[in-house]
Amino acid sequence: MVDREVFDRRLAKLEELLRRLRSIADEDWHTFRSDATLQASAERWLHLAAECTLDLAHHLIADRGWRTPTTYREAFEVLRDEGVLTAERCRQMQAWAGLRNVLVHVYLEVDLEVVHQVLRNDLGQLESFAASLSKAVCDDSRL
Repeated sequence: MVDREVFDRRLAKLEELLRRLRSIADEDWHTFRSDATLQASAERWLHLAAECTLDLAHHLIADRGWRTPTTYREAFEVLRDEGVLTAERCRQMQAWAGLRNVLVHVYLEVDLEVVHQVLRNDLGQLESFAASLSKAVCDDSRL
């Protein structure tokens, strides 16, 4: 059984990060482009949000005894293969794993326009992911 305290803490952190990110997403491109503090906040909070999704995925995978992923992208494939995620949601979450890698490893080349577009258009993907995992955990706890 999934350790609900561990799982719920990560879900709560993801929700907090999404609230913060949405406040930045409201800023227009000109404001975002000219404010290094907004940029740094966005990059860090996007990184942490992606880490939360990975932690949640790995926690569920380990709990269920599913195959161990060897990459971050593969973690979402495992969830797809086990029926937790749709193929489209898997693809979206793999893109988040890619964004995480850019923010962590290729930080000198972060494209601020991409970051701003992610803020404006893609945060709902994280909410949908969290809902999919929560459903899987709740369905399991009713057994």
